Amino acid sequence: MADAKGATGHSSSMKGGSSPKLDTYVQLLEKMSLSSTAKTLNSDDLQQARHAASRIFQHIAALERSSKEHLCRNSSFIKALLTSLEANKDFTVSKLIVDAFAELIGRTNTGTRCANLVEEDTTKAFFQLLVRESKNDIPDEFVLQVHHVLSKLALKDRKFGVKGRRNLALPVTLSFLRSHTHSAAAKSLQPVLNVLKSYANNATNASELGEKGAVAHLFKVVSNVNKKNMLMTKVALETLVLILKSKSNSRKAVECGGVPMVLQMYREWHKIDTKNRQVALRKALLHILKHVTNTKVGRQAVIDGDGVALLYTTCEDIMDVRELDSFVFISSIILRKCFPRQKLPANATKAALLFKLPESDFHVPQSLSKDAALLNGITVNMEGREYEDSSLDNDDDRSSNDEAESDKPGSGLSGGDRTDDAVHKRSLEDLRMYQQFFPEVLDIEVGEEFLPDMEHKNEIESDEQTSRRGVCDSNFGCQHYPEGSGRTSWPDATSRPDITSWPVSDTAPATSLKGKPQNGTVLNGGCRARELLDAGASAVNMKTGQPVFSLDIPVGTPSSRSKGKNSFPERKIKLKRREKSTKKVESLPDLHTLQIEVVNESEVDAQFSADEWVSPEDFYAVARKTNSVGKFNKIAYPDLHGSKLLHRREKLYDRKFGIQRAKIFEDLDRMVNSDSLLNKTVYDFEESFKLSEELTSEKWSSANRDVERLGKPAEPYDHLHFNSHFECGNLRKAIQVKAMQYDLILCPDVNTNHHHQWFYFEVSNMVADKPYQFNIINNEKVNSQFNSGMQPVMYSVQSAVNGEPSWSRVGTDVCYFRNNLSRSLQVTGGAKGKLYYTTTFTVTFRHSYDVCYIAYHYPYTYSTLQCQLLQWQRNVDGSPIYFKNQVLCQSLGGNDVNVLTITDYPSSKSKEAIEQFRNKPYIFLTGRVHPGESNASWIMKGTIEHLLSNSEEAIALRQTYIFKIVPMLNPDGVINGNHRCSLVAEDLNRRWLVSCPKLHPTIYHTKGMLLFMKQMQRTPLVYCDYHGHSRKKNVFLYGCSASQSWMTDDVDNPSVLADKTEDMSYKMLPKILAHNAQAFSMSSCSFSVEKAKEATGRVVVWRQIGVLRSYTMESTFCGCDQGQYSGSQINLTDLQVMGSKFVDALLKLKSRNYKASYLDEPELKMSAEDTTLVFQDDNSADYDDGYLEDNLSDGISEDEDDDELQENVIE
Repeated sequence: MADAKGATGHSSSMKGGSSPKLDTYVQLLEKMSLSSTAKTLNSDDLQQARHAASRIFQHIAALERSSKEHLCRNSSFIKALLTSLEANKDFTVSKLIVDAFAELIGRTNTGTRCANLVEEDTTKAFFQLLVRESKNDIPDEFVLQVHHVLSKLALKDRKFGVKGRRNLALPVTLSFLRSHTHSAAAKSLQPVLNVLKSYANNATNASELGEKGAVAHLFKVVSNVNKKNMLMTKVALETLVLILKSKSNSRKAVECGGVPMVLQMYREWHKIDTKNRQVALRKALLHILKHVTNTKVGRQAVIDGDGVALLYTTCEDIMDVRELDSFVFISSIILRKCFPRQKLPANATKAALLFKLPESDFHVPQSLSKDAALLNGITVNMEGREYEDSSLDNDDDRSSNDEAESDKPGSGLSGGDRTDDAVHKRSLEDLRMYQQFFPEVLDIEVGEEFLPDMEHKNEIESDEQTSRRGVCDSNFGCQHYPEGSGRTSWPDATSRPDITSWPVSDTAPATSLKGKPQNGTVLNGGCRARELLDAGASAVNMKTGQPVFSLDIPVGTPSSRSKGKNSFPERKIKLKRREKSTKKVESLPDLHTLQIEVVNESEVDAQFSADEWVSPEDFYAVARKTNSVGKFNKIAYPDLHGSKLLHRREKLYDRKFGIQRAKIFEDLDRMVNSDSLLNKTVYDFEESFKLSEELTSEKWSSANRDVERLGKPAEPYDHLHFNSHFECGNLRKAIQVKAMQYDLILCPDVNTNHHHQWFYFEVSNMVADKPYQFNIINNEKVNSQFNSGMQPVMYSVQSAVNGEPSWSRVGTDVCYFRNNLSRSLQVTGGAKGKLYYTTTFTVTFRHSYDVCYIAYHYPYTYSTLQCQLLQWQRNVDGSPIYFKNQVLCQSLGGNDVNVLTITDYPSSKSKEAIEQFRNKPYIFLTGRVHPGESNASWIMKGTIEHLLSNSEEAIALRQTYIFKIVPMLNPDGVINGNHRCSLVAEDLNRRWLVSCPKLHPTIYHTKGMLLFMKQMQRTPLVYCDYHGHSRKKNVFLYGCSASQSWMTDDVDNPSVLADKTEDMSYKMLPKILAHNAQAFSMSSCSFSVEKAKEATGRVVVWRQIGVLRSYTMESTFCGCDQGQYSGSQINLTDLQVMGSKFVDALLKLKSRNYKASYLDEPELKMSAEDTTLVFQDDNSADYDDGYLEDNLSDGISEDEDDDELQENVIE
């Protein structure tokens, strides 16, 4: 009776869409159903219940659609019906209620009604009904009606598959399918197949269905219905697609003979469906083949069934049909799997160049190739070694290899690191060596006449004064030349430790690279190289130890060379000097003018005056002293003669539709018709290297004879000629595969067998107005901006002679896709099935028999930097600009690593003025730690030239800050054409946490300078490392936020204040840049601190040095998709302007230590709380550009294929 009362009260509360008569019937039905749970109903009660259910069904059937929707929203009404359905035991009543729900849902436009029913848990009630009634002998019509309702609910129930499995409904549905696969009964299986498809959307359900025989039953259904019921056939095939994602289920499909059936159906539908009305059905057939070929038996079944020929011919038929673009792509995936994996023509497991490393007690490199490890006597475990984190696309993107990190949080130590304190901790005594790199403190004293005359100031310091100063001693000794007597160390201006008693060493600098050639093949370090250079060699082959006289200039006498490494020959350089200026800024210029970036093309040359390049002879003099691992047989023409800025915007390349799939299919065509390929090697780096050493004739010692070669065909005449034996060059092999098509293979980084991205090579012997296709076939990254509008760059010598010496974007039909070339286990660290990627582009040359240089991005060589340093020294304004160029250390290859100091002289020689001068905040900038990121050097060039200019912003910057700049952290990698690593085969931006003075001198000593500044309580206000980004557009910053750290309670950093809140002012600089620089994108910035990035410069300087504003600035190789430059590829002007805009933005930063009047503007006063409000809406999410490679096993997983489909089908 209590239940009846409850039912009455429940029913009486119903409202909204139900009439009083309907309420009465529902109330009666609920009462009878609840009574049946306690006792068996007599015949009268049973008849009454059936009558009520029948009247409810009739009433709902008579309703219009709007009334049904209103009734579905009546929660009490639905709950009452579900209660009756669950409680009653009479089949007739249950059938009537099911029919009532079917009428309530309807046949069309069911979404809203089904969503309301799902909210009331109708799905679960029907699953329970299906399982309960399946134990009885029930008619098929009832089962089909239940599945019809379930198929409608599945469209709105996200947990449909889970509910079905938990309520044990899967076996019931599958059992019904099994008993109705014969042709007569199969016609009515549509709702059952719909439900089965919804089950299979859940991976666990798909595996379970496969184990219970669903694969064979579905193939039988498809065989019986096929063209009789295309809708049912399509649903059955789509269900198979979901179930066959499991490799075990794919094998079952092969075992039951499904592959020949699918191939035959695809062949028939290809012929029948001429109007493309059954695209979904045909695509399902292709997806089945794609999943089946994930297994070895599946691939063999496709081959045996003549599937390769079928897919190839059908692709040819539909190549021009845009609607069937995905067919071509899926077919290409299947064909690639069926073809055996191929190997690179070159031996990719061996490094192209090897370098003998100095022995170190502190660090054993773990990333060497097998050959490099043998050369250096190092045992490296190649088996099972995970792919190095250094192979990430970008060093400050999220790593996918957190498991490879040490168990110690943030350790960043590799297996070859020693953890003793002698390496990781440096005392004040150890850091004393770095005081020489603060000449602004040592050179200027109270009462001293510090403003030299112009003539004296523009003289280049001799070797004994500046250029050879450096620290590189393995015993951590201070190496520098005497600074003179009476110099004071850092003054005690703000209670800093007094170091005035520190003596200045009179010891001459000694190189850290001591050693002799071993077995006559490898040079260890720079001493021998320096001796050979002093003997007149123009370069030194660091692999063989032999001198290289490769420049067509007279060898200087010792007396002429004694002027110093960084000085030109005695002949005066003819340079256009800027007008001298002694003006000073009393107040900051209007900062609002910095918020609008409009580049006046007529002013670009004036702003970047160094584009008036040095003479070739002067460049020779500098380049001769550049030490490389391999021998160079020339100096590239763009280096010798420079490049003018291109004063026009180059739009992002708009690839025509169908090009991507055509290139992919062309790659497949080469596998199918491999006999038609020429496969003629026309350039081999190793062979050319050996030949250049054997030949001693004059033609091999010329510096550059490109102009003499113009317009002259060269033997052999039937192919292009290539060369990469010059600074920054990278091309290992060129293979002519067709008359106008060449496969190019890149060199790995020195001492490694991977890192293939950067390319830079010379091509000649071409014929004008003919398309030449270049395929770089050993790229490693899963995607590239070459798929998003980026083009390579080219420099034409003929155009330069004609008055257009510029790099420009070239190439049509630019694509990037995965090929069928297998990467060896040694290269992949033991992972099986990894493939290379192809970059393809077509170039039509303007001039016949030209000499052209093609590169991944605008090259910027080490020799170019050295020449520009000399230009800046000569051109700098003497009085107001304080500019010092010193040698911080030498690299492993014996190349100088420069550190620059830029600021202004004190306003007077009074004590107050000098103390204010010494107390100016420091800005510390570094760049080019990754050699392949040449855009970083161009931005750095823009920064330095802007700081040395006479603009009002530059003067204000010099008066406000002291800039310390290390423009090139990895000169050896740059020189030798590396993409990512140094000669030690390691990513130097993963060595900031633990660096070895012998193997990582540039990082060790740069960090030493920062540690010294920290000890002197002169921590930089801003640290920024300039980088390039290969898979994103625009320019953006990565910073550090404690709240976005991988540590749950990260307090070991400068962001956390005393009250445990976070100082948000690190977001101020990117916000300013977003207003000042058109190429900058705030939405791309990220401030997360990840475990895998604890050893990077950005995080180490933030955490250990205590620099709140520690950044990595990423610049695109491609272009911009926002702002004024949207739709354009980035050019040299944009990069250099970005360098100037970055430092201009520093004018708006509020310094805590230096309160100049022009920094006290109200708009610049922003507390931490204000900053939080300003940036609370910023997108601080981490933008992952990690090196996410496809991890292939026996076959190719579904996820990979889907990723590749998204990556490559962009059209």
